[in-house]
Amino acid sequence: MASPQLERGYTRISNELIEAVCNRITNSTWVRILFWTMRLTYGWGRKETDSNYGAYATKLNLTKDTIKGALLEMHDKRILNFVSTTKERFVVAVNKNYDKWKV
Repeated sequence: MASPQLERGYTRISNELIEAVCNRITNSTWVRILFWTMRLTYGWGRKETDSNYGAYATKLNLTKDTIKGALLEMHDKRILNFVSTTKERFVVAVNKNYDKWKV
């Protein structure tokens, strides 16, 4: 039985940012990637994270190609700040200025 407890960890995300995601992002894959990115950044008290396509694909139960495509689209739409560092690795951060999102 699931039993989430704050004592086991939590991610501080402003209500305003959550509302922006809920009201502006309609692509469910983008929402999943965005919340996972928030978990990897804000959940660890960071502004950006270094990760790889395989880790996102495994955690979100998506293919690497889906992750790559979505990250690039989200970067183009200014939802995420995304830089590919190698063929498989990247640095990603949430653009919390949702007024700049092109959605």
